[in-house]
Amino acid sequence: MLDSVVEQLHERLALLKEPPTRIMDLGTGDARHLRVLQNLFPKASIIGADLSIQRLQLATAKRRFWQKRSLLVCLDATHTLPFANDSFDLIVSNMMLPWVFNPDDLMLEINRLLVNDGAFFISTAGPDTLIELRTAWSQIDESQHINAFIDMHDVGDLMMKAGIADPVLDTQRLTVTYSSVETLLEELVGLGFINVLSGRRKGLTAASVKQRLAEVYPRNKNGGIDATLELVVAHGWSGVPKAPQGDFYFPLDQLRKR
Repeated sequence: MLDSVVEQLHERLALLKEPPTRIMDLGTGDARHLRVLQNLFPKASIIGADLSIQRLQLATAKRRFWQKRSLLVCLDATHTLPFANDSFDLIVSNMMLPWVFNPDDLMLEINRLLVNDGAFFISTAGPDTLIELRTAWSQIDESQHINAFIDMHDVGDLMMKAGIADPVLDTQRLTVTYSSVETLLEELVGLGFINVLSGRRKGLTAASVKQRLAEVYPRNKNGGIDATLELVVAHGWSGVPKAPQGDFYFPLDQLRKR
C-alpha cells in the first residue's frame, strides 16, 4: 500500500522549479521515501524523522543503500521540532497526518521550518480508506477499530490556516489486493496504522476474532481481498499564518523603523 503512496507523491515533486538542498522526510518510517528523495536530489542534505524507534532501526539496517548526506532522527512531531526557523527548502510527509492529535499545530510547525517559498508535500488517507475493513468490523462488534481519516477539504483548510499558501489538493481511490485478512492486518501494523481513537478497544485481537473477521470480509473473484485507499495528495508553499478574527500577523522582515 505504501509503495503506491510513495509513487503518487514522487510524481508531484516534479513541480519543483529548483532542486532543494535541505529536505526533511517527516514520518519517514522505514525510509523508503527517503531513498526516493535521495535519487531525485542527490546533492541535498536529507533528514528522515520518525517517532518509532523500531521503524528507524529497520531503516538503519538498510543504510548501505543510503548516501552520507542523510540522517535519521527520532522525534515526536506533535511537539515543537528541534530545528531553527527556515531550516528546510522542502518538507515531505507520507501518511503521517492521521496519527497526529493536533494537526493544526503540526501545520504551523511545518510552516515555521520552511524557508521563504519553501515547499510542503503531503499525502494522507481520506474517509473512505479501509472501508471494507471498517464494514467487516461492524459485523463483529461496535468498537472503534479504524481511525476517522480527514477529508481532503479539511486538509486544505489546515494548510491555509497555518499559512501554507496556494495549496493544491486532489484525491483518488486506489484498490490494493491482499491474499488474506491476516496479510492486510500485518501490513497495517507494520506501517504504523495503529488505531489512536480514544474509544478504541485495548489489547491484542484474539485469534478467534481474527478468524471471524476473515469470514465476514468479502472475497474478490480471485479468492483474495481488496482494500480501498482514498489517497489525498497535496502541496503548498510557506506563507503567513491566518490570524484569529481581530488579530493580525506581520512578518518581521516587513517591519521597518520609521
